[in-house]
Amino acid sequence: MKWKVIGQNAIGTSHTLSAKPCEDAISYQLVSTAQEDVLICCVSDGAGSALYAADASSLAAQRISELISEKVLNETEITEAVIIEIAEKIYDEIDSMAKEKGVPINEYSCTVLASVLYENNSVFFQIGDGAIIIDDGDGNYVTVWWPQNGEYSNTTNFLIDDNHFGNLQMKISDQPVGEIAMTTDGLQMLILSNETHAVHQPFFADLFKVLRLAAKEEDIVTLNKKLAEYLNSDRINTRTDDDKTLFLATRLGNG
Repeated sequence: MKWKVIGQNAIGTSHTLSAKPCEDAISYQLVSTAQEDVLICCVSDGAGSALYAADASSLAAQRISELISEKVLNETEITEAVIIEIAEKIYDEIDSMAKEKGVPINEYSCTVLASVLYENNSVFFQIGDGAIIIDDGDGNYVTVWWPQNGEYSNTTNFLIDDNHFGNLQMKISDQPVGEIAMTTDGLQMLILSNETHAVHQPFFADLFKVLRLAAKEEDIVTLNKKLAEYLNSDRINTRTDDDKTLFLATRLGNG
């Protein structure tokens, strides 16, 4: 079963004013095996205080997507041990980059959120804030976990904080997912309620309705461009000045 997929990131106004690049990154792909099509996505947010935040998030998103794709194509089951193996490899690659630059590894701080969606089961893992949001099968959207925000505002966990990955959350489910959204923390205030720990339902209901109606590949391309425009719009930028990333996918046949 295939998917309709769009995903974009956009620079925050605070980054534009300070001449910083967008420090969010996204990588997604549909991997076809002999048995099924598997959707893989990773998003990452570089820490605003990190000197090489953009490099860290770009490496994390791209390499996690690549490494999971290799496992899927080799028909390797994505277990907790495999997730740890991948996290260790990314940590080592970031550590090597930091040593080459002669800087502490925390200059490459970034969050990671990843999903692997099979036809009949799902895998998720996350370090840090941002959200993975899925449909619950009853017409509602829920977070897989609540974002990892620290005791103080704008604090969270990062991939490089612990090479034993004590903050790594993992979920391997025997349930398929029909619709999924993934976002970095730039949109959290718009889509999540900290008071009720609930997802703002109309936000995703409206977006997924449009995505479900896309009938052709050209429609998907157009929607992806419109998503980029939406993330850069005044409607969004008046409510958040941070970088924004949003990934949306719906299975064919939904709706």
